[in-house]
Amino acid sequence: MKTMHLSCANPVLAIVLSVSTLLFSCKKEETVTKPQVTEGEIASLTSYLTNQGFKAEDILFKDGNFIVQDDILISREDLAARMKDESNSDVPQTEQWRSPYRVNKDYNNNVKIYIEPSVPAAWKTAVKGAVANWNAVNNTRLSMSIVTTKANAHTRVFMGSEDANWVARAVLPTSNGKPGVSVEINTKFNSMAADQKLFAITHEFGHTVGFLHTDQTNGIFIPGTPSVDAKSVMNSFVLPWAGFTAGDKLAIQLIYPI
Repeated sequence: MKTMHLSCANPVLAIVLSVSTLLFSCKKEETVTKPQVTEGEIASLTSYLTNQGFKAEDILFKDGNFIVQDDILISREDLAARMKDESNSDVPQTEQWRSPYRVNKDYNNNVKIYIEPSVPAAWKTAVKGAVANWNAVNNTRLSMSIVTTKANAHTRVFMGSEDANWVARAVLPTSNGKPGVSVEINTKFNSMAADQKLFAITHEFGHTVGFLHTDQTNGIFIPGTPSVDAKSVMNSFVLPWAGFTAGDKLAIQLIYPI
């Protein structure tokens, strides 16, 4: 199996899926027509991202979203809201980047996942396994469940199709603390091994609750976690699922303590 880099900020727990042959990617689902965006606004928001430590060459604006490091998507509206909030704060921006990406207490004790009927059985098994993986972490208030009604869900899992090198894409939490609204799976990778599917979806759910890539230096470092964690599920490359590392578990417990 060839492994490829993913992408998630914060050395230790970052959970996205971006596969280039196994590179994961996070993308917000488009449900409404986006308003016209001026070049000046795009430049301003891009500058905001570079001030957070992201490289300009790793930022792309497409279809109303900013794509960062190939697999992290943030809507223009949400990024503008984050920038406005931070410009009105006396706290340095580098101390704010992580906070908006966490799910608040109104949702984090039961993030509800809905699986679209069109999702193949093998991927449904991976989704259920990923939920079980997150719920098995002790000493954290973070938990997830699968619901049977879309209206009751926070996060929708659905299939997409693109001849591109991403296996799955997840939306980050919004600036008001709600879980990421979707995880999209690329049908191109339906033949991927079961343990890799499980790794991918576990990683994606990490993004929906606010974790960035472990092996990147953008965002806020979680104090007390390892600066290097080669087997972390939040690294920017995919591996067969072998469980959360000690660093992964510690990061979850620190961000979502009981």
